[in-house]
Amino acid sequence: MGNTGDTAQLVVQARDGDQQAFTKLYSGYGRLIYSIVRHMVGDEEVAADLTQETFIKAWRSLHRLKEPAAFGGWLRMIALNLTRDHVRGHRPTEPLESEDGDENPRQWADDGAGPEEQLAVAEQQSYIREAVMRLSEEQRLVIVMHHLEGTPVAEIATTLGVPVGTVLSRLARGRDALKRKLSPYL
Repeated sequence: MGNTGDTAQLVVQARDGDQQAFTKLYSGYGRLIYSIVRHMVGDEEVAADLTQETFIKAWRSLHRLKEPAAFGGWLRMIALNLTRDHVRGHRPTEPLESEDGDENPRQWADDGAGPEEQLAVAEQQSYIREAVMRLSEEQRLVIVMHHLEGTPVAEIATTLGVPVGTVLSRLARGRDALKRKLSPYL
């Protein structure tokens, strides 16, 4: 979402029952929340469900948010808590086939590359996804937020309620673990 002031104003309006304001918040944050959750659980349908659940919980709890400008971090925490609960109850999975039987059909779009090159890219993406999913929850979370979502370290620290040094340490350990896991493939 763009401006923190705009977000805060929308939060105040949504608190007052303005559903259109909340819809705008969803439009601004929905893709980000989905992307974070998707990288944490490895399943598109589960990520979509958890994203929807995040916004439902946010709508119902909006009156508890003391600082409207902190909406983004607060929303991420709701999503992360719901995702953690889900992951603790289920093993993360990565669907291997779509309903029509094609392996990850989005990766097979014609980008000018030949079939062998497309297969190599798809395999590499699969190895990377699998390696990220095998990281500890703490490492996976900071890797996803920082490297895949572009969230600044200080914002991650605030969202998770940990010192910046802890985030940096988790990032370093996560990167090292990924290098070890991916070295045979890259």
